[in-house]
This record gives sequence, C-alpha cells and structure tokens, in this order.
Amino acid sequence: MPTRASGHVAQRGQSLVELGITIVLLVTLAMGIIEFGRAFMIANMVTAATRDGARAAAVVSSANRDPTTGAINSTSKSAIQTQVANEVNSVAPNLFASSNVAVCQSTLDASCPSVGGINTVTVTSTGAVRYIFNLVPGIGTSFNVGRQITFRDEGRP
Repeated sequence: MPTRASGHVAQRGQSLVELGITIVLLVTLAMGIIEFGRAFMIANMVTAATRDGARAAAVVSSANRDPTTGAINSTSKSAIQTQVANEVNSVAPNLFASSNVAVCQSTLDASCPSVGGINTVTVTSTGAVRYIFNLVPGIGTSFNVGRQITFRDEGRP
C-alpha cells in the first residue's frame, strides 16, 4: 500500500510531465508566430521595394531613354534593379540579387504585360526566403516570394 509520501511524489512527477508538454507546445506556437510574422514582413518589404522600383522606372527622364522609342537605357534599368535588390536586402540580407529583378516596358518588350494599349512599365522581383526554424518537415527549406508591379510609363512619348 503506497504511503502518503510516495503518492505526493507521484503527483509531482505528473506535474513535471504536464509542464514539459505545455512548454513544448508554447515554444512551438511561438516559433510558428515568429516564422509567419517574418514571412509577412518580407513579403511586404518585397512589395514595397518592387513598387519603388516601378515608380522609379515610370519617371525615368528623357535623357536616359531612347529618343525614338522611349525605351529606358540599360544603365537606368541596372540602377533600378540594384535599388530594388538593395532595398529588399536591407531587411532580408542576401535574399535578392539584381538578377532577381526585371524591368520591362509594354509595347517594347514582348514579355511585358500591356494594359489597354497604355504605355506601362513593369518591375518583377522574385526570391526564395529560407525558413528560420523548419517546423514542418517535407515542405522544403524555403518559400518563394514574387511581386509584379505595373505603373503608367510617364516618360514615354
């Protein structure tokens, strides 16, 4: 027959097991919140950087364009790509290279979307973001983030 002391010890052991299970669940929940919060922050940053790049491309001066077609010269495109990559990398280091950013103009580039015949400029950015914790096995080690922003091309003739 168990004595009072041994019954009390058994209950303390049960409390420790319950505490251990609860801590594991709370830590996992906290890690998930951090992971999703970071994912949304990076997605928002990529959207903002892409929008800034599209706006910069839309207002490129005529001095940096082909005088006949209005095409943005390669130096300006490269500067826009670098601007977007630097803006994203300020929050998520090594996420983007300028090669992950494309600048195109409707009616000049076949791959560029057109909006009702209006001259537009589109900036597309893509990248893969590594998970911090890798909580769910089998879904890979990263997720893709891609944004495409289109503005009216203000500098086109």
